[in-house]
Amino acid sequence: MHAAKNEAEKVLDSFGSCEGALDVVNLAESQGAKVVFGALKDGISGAIIAEHGKKPVIYVEESDSPGRQRFTIMHELGHLIERRANGDDEYSFVEKRGAKYDLHEFYADEFAGNVLMPESSFRRIYRGKGDELAAAAHFSVTPSAVLKRAERLGLV
Repeated sequence: MHAAKNEAEKVLDSFGSCEGALDVVNLAESQGAKVVFGALKDGISGAIIAEHGKKPVIYVEESDSPGRQRFTIMHELGHLIERRANGDDEYSFVEKRGAKYDLHEFYADEFAGNVLMPESSFRRIYRGKGDELAAAAHFSVTPSAVLKRAERLGLV
């Protein structure tokens, strides 16, 4: 959990963190990924494929809500950051809804949560607004992402 948070903070520092909604496509591209929106197979919200010598590609389901797409992009970027830290340059992750949840998925979720909803501003906004919908609107994520972030930070 701490590794994902530390890497998220590094990425935000290098990109120039801001309050509220980040431009996640530009942020992913600043980290060396290409983002492609398209129709993916049923039950798949995103994927990342990295091949040796090529730019990693993040695929995002075009019919998902903008908040879901934003989280998916940062989740997939989390996989890239984790694999890069381990020296891997060939890998793929496919995000199937309801699929097995392992440490790689936990890391990617933690990374995404920390990038999209940094702890200090999340604590302030979540407590100040008092509901998931207002916080979701502020950070341009889904209410379920807000609730999961609040749970992981021990706020609910």
